[in-house]
Amino acid sequence: MESIMISEHLMERTDVETLDKIIEGKYINPVYQPIISLTDGETFGYEALSRISDDNLKMNIEQMFRVADKINRAWELEMLCRIKSLEGAIYIDNDKKLFLNVNPNIIHDYRFKNGFTKGYLEKYGLDFRNIIFEITERVAILDSNAFLESIKHYKNQNYGVAIDDVGSGYSGLKVISDVKPNLIKLDMALVRDIDKDKTKQLLCKALVYFGNSTDILLIAEGIETEGELETLIKLNVDFGQGYFLGLPRSSFADIAPEKSKMIKKYHTKQYIERECASIYRVPSHKNY
Repeated sequence: MESIMISEHLMERTDVETLDKIIEGKYINPVYQPIISLTDGETFGYEALSRISDDNLKMNIEQMFRVADKINRAWELEMLCRIKSLEGAIYIDNDKKLFLNVNPNIIHDYRFKNGFTKGYLEKYGLDFRNIIFEITERVAILDSNAFLESIKHYKNQNYGVAIDDVGSGYSGLKVISDVKPNLIKLDMALVRDIDKDKTKQLLCKALVYFGNSTDILLIAEGIETEGELETLIKLNVDFGQGYFLGLPRSSFADIAPEKSKMIKKYHTKQYIERECASIYRVPSHKNY
């Protein structure tokens, strides 16, 4: 037992040292994954993701953020990732959205609120109306009042707000109800094998209805198969993201033309089936 504790302590110390090197050396490269309309196959925007640029620094990305939270360096890491993402975004088309991941316990930090993002948007000639703050649900919100005040602050400046990982986080529907986001992203656990799982389809259908009723757009994350894509289109989900559609890249690439054609084909098929069902629906006997 003692040897296990020593091993874990050494591993933690190594992780901290690795994180220190990443932050001090600015060893972060941004990549951008396309978010695609499931109506016409066009690119709606891109999610900015971070990758460690030095191959000698071995650390999982999620672990990197966990360690930063643990040793109170979350702000420094978030700032580094944000700057790198915005630097690369000078090449994004003017009509495309840029999704920036934000830790909910960082968004109300005075340094964040004090024009940090706005300053870099002006520096790189980016339109703040195309910026979406993507807030993960995987992290417990420590100060809900400060968090909600911050969300109000950014909405008043016309930034967009998305809730990430819906279906897997701590706060669930309460966060959506309180924040009233512009978009919600369905966690990949709900998307995985949705074409084979009736329960997941019903859950997704309910969220689509909720989104339509509240003017909240839905993005399905983690699409990895054609079957998942077809089912999500059939369920009328607004947008999709995942390796099947497009990998994260250093450039702002659209999806392959054949994938765009596939989306249009399935959407047309869904439209025709819905119209036919409406035309040939058997009238209720209650009308006679």
